[in-house]
Amino acid sequence: MIVVISSEKGGTGKTTISTNLAIIRAQKGMDVFLIDADSQRSATDFSAVREQEGHQPSLCCAGISGPGTYEEIRKMSQKFDDTVVDVGGRDTITLRKALLAADMVVVPFIPSQLDIWGLDRMDEIVGEAKTMNENLRAISVMNKVDSNPKIILKDEALTIAKGLKNIDFSELTIGYRVSYRRCIADGIAVTELQKSKKDEKSIVEMLSLYEEVFKDA
Repeated sequence: MIVVISSEKGGTGKTTISTNLAIIRAQKGMDVFLIDADSQRSATDFSAVREQEGHQPSLCCAGISGPGTYEEIRKMSQKFDDTVVDVGGRDTITLRKALLAADMVVVPFIPSQLDIWGLDRMDEIVGEAKTMNENLRAISVMNKVDSNPKIILKDEALTIAKGLKNIDFSELTIGYRVSYRRCIADGIAVTELQKSKKDEKSIVEMLSLYEEVFKDA
């Protein structure tokens, strides 16, 4: 299964979701390939830290971009059970080619006005991809959600997300938690945190997203 994590807007937590999904999938016994298709190469840096620290299961990670993205993803993913692709937060040829290769795309967004606008644009991009990749499944997930109930942008973003034509809202939200940032720095997933540092809420959130993404795999 080829899963692309992307949005038209930067800063939505794509790499955090990509790395957590890839590791959890590997923990289930699958041979997972993590592709870094973001020019910032954050997933590559994460994988380097993970390798240096000797965390298991290990991840194979490689960077790709440009017009050959579709062909490279298809070719490289044949050697693995599953492939997770972290794509940069802009409308690029890399993003559009990745969507053509994907079985599924996960679109994270945060409850902000810029992200609300970005969801509409991403919905159009996914819609165009579906004309050539008819079996593409697309879901959105609200990420970096503040616990403050007074933030009304959350409700506005939910309304927009539920009204999109080409991207289904997963009904899942992921909180803005220190544990996610700690894991990125340490090269691990939230499911790998030491017992003394475990954040059960983040684990439940990420496992719920994992189950939604891979339920048909």
